Amino acid sequence: MRITFTGHVGMFIETEGGTILCDPWFTPAYFASWFVFPRNDRLDLAPFLTPDYLYISHLHHDHFDPQFLRERVSKDTTVLLPAFLVDRLEQALRECGFTRFIHTEHAVPVDLGGGLEVAILAMTAPADGPAGDSLLVVADGTARVLNQNDARPRDAEELGALGPYDAHFTQFSGAIWYPMVYDFPPDEMDRLGRRKREDQLSRALAYIQDVGAPHVFPCAGPPCFLDDDLWALNDLDDDPANIFPDQPVFLEYLRDRGVEGGDLVVPGTVITLDRGECSVRQPDGDLSPAAIFTDKRRYLESYRADAAGFLAAARASWPRHEYDVLAELRAWFEPLLDVAPRTRAGVGGPVLLSLT
Repeated sequence: MRITFTGHVGMFIETEGGTILCDPWFTPAYFASWFVFPRNDRLDLAPFLTPDYLYISHLHHDHFDPQFLRERVSKDTTVLLPAFLVDRLEQALRECGFTRFIHTEHAVPVDLGGGLEVAILAMTAPADGPAGDSLLVVADGTARVLNQNDARPRDAEELGALGPYDAHFTQFSGAIWYPMVYDFPPDEMDRLGRRKREDQLSRALAYIQDVGAPHVFPCAGPPCFLDDDLWALNDLDDDPANIFPDQPVFLEYLRDRGVEGGDLVVPGTVITLDRGECSVRQPDGDLSPAAIFTDKRRYLESYRADAAGFLAAARASWPRHEYDVLAELRAWFEPLLDVAPRTRAGVGGPVLLSLT
């Protein structure tokens, strides 16, 4: 099995039974506030555009990139769908032009032929968001890989039953808005940031220890922030209150706690897994880890300069007219009510507030 890392948590998996493109993210997200880190806009994308299968873990735009999917990925691709309770992901992918789908069952392996097997665990608890989250297990007879991305499985036995795993890709850093979007006093912001950073690192460590894969690849964060107003959110000084620690920080965190087998992946890293053996080949030149992390501030400043035109165009494109908020909320909320009869029955009912 060969895996080419494409950035954030994107990867292109090659096996004898077929290829799978996972969570490709190339377009800056959330009103151009989040950029892929390390940058992946210099990758040769041609090898990744005609996969046999496409897997999108969930609808967050650092995983689901509609512009890239619509404009670049072959529509002959078959989509592997998690067993979400609502069909928003399928609808969004159909809007991107995809018409071939395999509807999986939660945690049930699917034989795709040629020795390739996949299983998808769909996370549908309220904490996983209204559209859900998911993780992917891929096996081909030479290796078994857990692509956890930023999902939070709650049943260790269920996850373990699909193993053992040769490699584990998991989130370790912030890819979230909390607590930065709140107007907390500085002392409170510092306290919450420190707790959030430690919670992220320790949660990833716990998953890694539970899974027990000999090779671990930190991914799914952090993004970077190239807009001048957001520049301070980049963790350039290993600030214990910054929730966006980078990959070398987490690898050191693992080593300090006696966990071996952690490997760095950047866009263009190629991992080969073959019956217990693992080799990692890093890209060279401007894409190399040394070019990224030796002087991270300088790297991001160069990235910011290159993105200046994109940022200016993005700002100019933002809508200035009013939205029909009720219509937008209805499109989001009514599909949820369709599968929630108890909640639906309570809509419009009386509410008792007991104030003490």
